[in-house]
Amino acid sequence: MTTIDPVTYVVADAHTARLLRHEGHALHTTDHIAPTEHFAATIAEALNRGVTDGTISRFILAAPGHLLHAIRAELTGVAQDRLILAVPKELAQLPDHELIQHFDIPATGWP
Repeated sequence: MTTIDPVTYVVADAHTARLLRHEGHALHTTDHIAPTEHFAATIAEALNRGVTDGTISRFILAAPGHLLHAIRAELTGVAQDRLILAVPKELAQLPDHELIQHFDIPATGWP
């Protein structure tokens, strides 16, 4: 599928994290992060790595407030600069097609 939006969307809760891209007409999951003992750090490491290797140019992060704070605390300065929007909501259990309505599309720079 053709990616029309360079923004990566990250939705997480205490048990799961998904990375999504806007491809075609909808959001589609591109990766899952398995829960670990230090889940927030694991999510941040994946985002830091993606920013460093160029697979993530900009991203939006949605997670419950406590997890959102913990993830942001582990992001590098460069990754913090690439964070467009932090959404303090529990969205990880929603199917991909229902997520789009929870993001501020103009903030992402979608065409």
